[in-house]
Amino acid sequence: MNIDTQSVDQTVSAMAEVLSEYLHPEEVRLLKRQWQQYSTVSVKMMQQCILDATRRYPELQGHKSEIRKGFWATLQADNQPSVESDSHSEAVTVPISEPVLAFYTVIEALRSQLTAADSRRFFHSMHQTVSQERTFKGHHININQFLEGNRPPVPDNEHLLNNLMQLAYVCLCDIIGPVEADEILFQAAQTAKQSYPKAVVEKLF
Repeated sequence: MNIDTQSVDQTVSAMAEVLSEYLHPEEVRLLKRQWQQYSTVSVKMMQQCILDATRRYPELQGHKSEIRKGFWATLQADNQPSVESDSHSEAVTVPISEPVLAFYTVIEALRSQLTAADSRRFFHSMHQTVSQERTFKGHHININQFLEGNRPPVPDNEHLLNNLMQLAYVCLCDIIGPVEADEILFQAAQTAKQSYPKAVVEKLF
């Protein structure tokens, strides 16, 4: 129990550091005090903290993507192979590998280039396709979470991530056509290459 509390304190302090670039120290202190009430570090807690911050300080909305990345980096830096979710029977594995992070970056960059309507159609279509694809049997991948701005757990496996990207491309072609799909994916890959090694990003495609 002590370790859990210490872990929450460490995580919250690191997240407060991320926010200190955008808020006054007193505002950061208020959020920090609120977040220290959590009993364990979990993906759900992280999502709630992001929500707390952006609801209380609407001016953060424009920086939501960078804040989210900073928070996830904090969660992964905790070196916990898995963190408890609210359900006692289920543990959520936190992905820490570069291929997984590069995959998230590509999908988020792709989403940012789509209209809200196309984005909804794309993620719903991809979610359905992934849930029916035999390759992903045994993996619970909730693609629709990307619509909420969240990062659902995905397999830390280069072959499966490559398969996910191929399915994303097929779904994208159905919605906006192959020419525009190629352009959008190219731009998303370029965005990912700014943060991750070129070889890591290219293995996704």
